[in-house]
Amino acid sequence: MSTYAALLVALCTVPILLSGLPIAFSLLAACLGYMFLEGMDLSIPGSTIFWFLNKSSLVSIPFFIFAAEILSRSGATDALVNASNLIFGRMRNGLALVTVVAIMVFSAISGSSVATAVAIGRTMIPKLIENGYKKKFSVGLVAASGGLGILIPPSVPLIVYAAVVEISVGDLFISAMVPGFILGALLFCYVFFMGDRVRTKDNNRLQIKDLNPVKTLLLGFPMFLFPVVVLGGIYGGIFTPTEAAAVSVFLATLLAVTIYKNTDFKSFYDVIVRAGTMASTILIIMGATSVLSYILSYTRIPNDFTEFITSANIDPLLFLLAINLMLLVLGCFLEIISVILVVVPVVLPTLIHLGIDPIHFGIILVINMELAVITPPIGMNLFVVSAISGQSVANVFRGALPFVYVIALGLLIIVLFPKISTFLVN
Repeated sequence: MSTYAALLVALCTVPILLSGLPIAFSLLAACLGYMFLEGMDLSIPGSTIFWFLNKSSLVSIPFFIFAAEILSRSGATDALVNASNLIFGRMRNGLALVTVVAIMVFSAISGSSVATAVAIGRTMIPKLIENGYKKKFSVGLVAASGGLGILIPPSVPLIVYAAVVEISVGDLFISAMVPGFILGALLFCYVFFMGDRVRTKDNNRLQIKDLNPVKTLLLGFPMFLFPVVVLGGIYGGIFTPTEAAAVSVFLATLLAVTIYKNTDFKSFYDVIVRAGTMASTILIIMGATSVLSYILSYTRIPNDFTEFITSANIDPLLFLLAINLMLLVLGCFLEIISVILVVVPVVLPTLIHLGIDPIHFGIILVINMELAVITPPIGMNLFVVSAISGQSVANVFRGALPFVYVIALGLLIIVLFPKISTFLVN
C-alpha cells in the first residue's frame, strides 16, 4: 500500500503547488493525505512540528532578521556604502568593488540574501548606473553578490541546517567564514578585471571628493565593527549564537537611535511587521517540512538510499558531484529552507557512511542555493532586485549570468578541497 499511496500523493501534490497555495501548506496537505491513506495517527504532525521547532537555536532566526531590518531602515547601509567608497572607491572599477565589499559586510549582519540584496541594492544600483555601468551589469552584480548573505555568518539557512543535522551552529558559522571569503574574493577579482567592459564613464572620483573623510569613516566604522562584535563573541565563547542574535538586535537598535538617528515609531513598527513576516514564513515552512521528514524516516527511504549507494560502490566525490546537480535543479523550483529540509534527512545517513563531513556538505548545499537565488524560475534575488530597480526579471538574470560561472567555480574549489570548509573548526 505504501508505494501506491506515495505515488498518488505525489501526483496530487503537483496541482496543489501549481494552484498557488503556499508551499508550506501544499507540503502539509500532501503529508496529511499520505498519512490518512496509510492509516497513520493524524495527531503526529502536531507533535512533530512542536518537537522540531522547540529548539533554542531557532530563536536566533527572527532576531538576526530583525537586526538586519533595523539597520537597513535606519540609514546605516548608506553609511556603510560611503565608508566603503572612501576606502575602495579610488581603485579600478571602484564603485563596483564597493558594492561587493558592502554586501560582504552586510551579509555578516543580516543572514539573508534577500535582505542583503535589497538593503545594498537600493543604494548601489542607482549609483552604479550613474557612474556609467550598464543597467544589466549593475542589477546582476547586486543579485549575485547578495547570495553571500546566506553563506557568510550569521546565516539563516545554516541555522536551519544545524537544527536538522543536530550539529553546533557555532561550528557551522566558523566553517563558513573561509568559503564566504573565497566567494567574495572571486567576485571582487571578477569585477576588478572585467568591470571596464561594462562601463562607459567614471564619475566615482567626483563623488568621493564630496565625502567628508573623517565624518564618513566615523559613521561607517560601527557597521564594520558590528559583525566583529557579534561573530567574535560567538567564536570567543562569550555568548551562544542565539544570545548573539539578541545582542545584534540590541546593537542595531542602539546604532539606529544614537548614531544614525533615522528612525521613528511608524518606521520601527514597519520593521517589526516585516521582520516578523519573514521569520514566521521561514518557521512555518520548517514546521510543515518536518512532517515530510518524519514520513521519510517512517518509510525508511534514507536507509534504502544508503543501502543503494553502498551496493553500487559509488565514490564519495562522484556522489557529491551528483548531489550538487540535484541541488541545482531543486533550487530552481523550491526555496532554500524547503530544499534543506527535504534533501538533508534523505542523504544524511549516506554522507556519514561515505565519510563526508556534514559541515562540509552544509557549506556545499548553501553555495548551491546561492546559485539558486539567481536562477529562474524561483530565484528570489532576481525578483527582489527587479522590484527595487525597475528592470525586468529576465534582464536581471542576464546580468547575473556571468556571476553564475564565478560562483560555480568557487563551488567546485570547495567541493574538491574539503579542508577549506573544515580546517578552522578542526
